[in-house]
Amino acid sequence: MGFRLQRSIKVLPGVRLNLSKSGVGISAGVRGLRVGRDAAGHTYTSVGIPGTGISSRHYFRQSPSEASARRTASRPDNSIGTFGIAVLIGIAAAAIGLASLLLK
Repeated sequence: MGFRLQRSIKVLPGVRLNLSKSGVGISAGVRGLRVGRDAAGHTYTSVGIPGTGISSRHYFRQSPSEASARRTASRPDNSIGTFGIAVLIGIAAAAIGLASLLLK
């Protein structure tokens, strides 16, 4: 049986710093819908039914050009990239969640 250790710290509304045995990750979103980057640097989306323990995590596929750029550590790319889009979606989801709480 494997040993698992994880801890989540709320940094801002909708943004979490995720600590685990393998390192630090970050995620953003609302309960049941999150996007983030794990400790290994993989970008993912997570969808779940709150309170049930049922969830699914989907990892974004890294394009060959992104993988090559990471391996060679070449000049910085000015495009937003997959992670940037995932963060923007997470921030939008957090804003929608916060707005729904404020409007109740």
